[in-house]
Amino acid sequence: MRRLCIGWVCAIASLHATWANAGGPSAPPKKADANVVVQIPWADLDERATTLAKQMMDKHTVQARGPAETFCCTPQHYAWLLDNPDRAVSAWRRLGAKCVTIQRRGQSKFGYADDLGSDVTWETVHQSNGVRIWFAEGKVKASPLLPLVPVKAIVVLRHTDGKLPDGNLCVQHQTDVVIHTDSMAAAAVTKLMGQSAAKLAEQGLGQLQLFFSALSCYLDRHPDHVEALFRLEPAKSPPHNPEKR
Repeated sequence: MRRLCIGWVCAIASLHATWANAGGPSAPPKKADANVVVQIPWADLDERATTLAKQMMDKHTVQARGPAETFCCTPQHYAWLLDNPDRAVSAWRRLGAKCVTIQRRGQSKFGYADDLGSDVTWETVHQSNGVRIWFAEGKVKASPLLPLVPVKAIVVLRHTDGKLPDGNLCVQHQTDVVIHTDSMAAAAVTKLMGQSAAKLAEQGLGQLQLFFSALSCYLDRHPDHVEALFRLEPAKSPPHNPEKR
């Protein structure tokens, strides 16, 4: 579990989402590209998002890319989960997964804190058709043996909707992360875990993607469970399938 936590921290996604009773993606994920070139849609960004992205790209400590995944789901469910990760945590817990708490900290802002002193807030700084960019900052204590260190990151999520040959709706997604932190802290994590910080970040992105894709798959396969999984706030429940397959 600690290894998963390190990976999530490196990706600035702060969950121990366990793949519980959800079924796998429709196709096996493709191996991530070792030579990562993070693609930023500069022409589409507003002034604040552009400034943040440039600062991160100019001073990055780690870059990583998650696997490309294609999975069956209702795209509206997937989009709703991206907007409501705190509600997704509640659903995972009802499915038996062990998840830490995500707190809603404002419009499009969420946060994570743990008993080691880590505290990270992230927000959506850009959202367009098929692209979402999160900016995160805070302090992270990756292990009881390591000090709290400041960290900043951007996560770029690209996703497309489509249909499989059998007519089922699907989503394909992939994430990139750019992290800025103290290089000595990154070296300490590498020494502690026996893997490079980039490799841990790559694993963290895989967990981030799985958190959304596996739950989306579950909702697609068990639409009758939607109300039960989100029953505390029925007004905020994801929409029912608009298209019956």
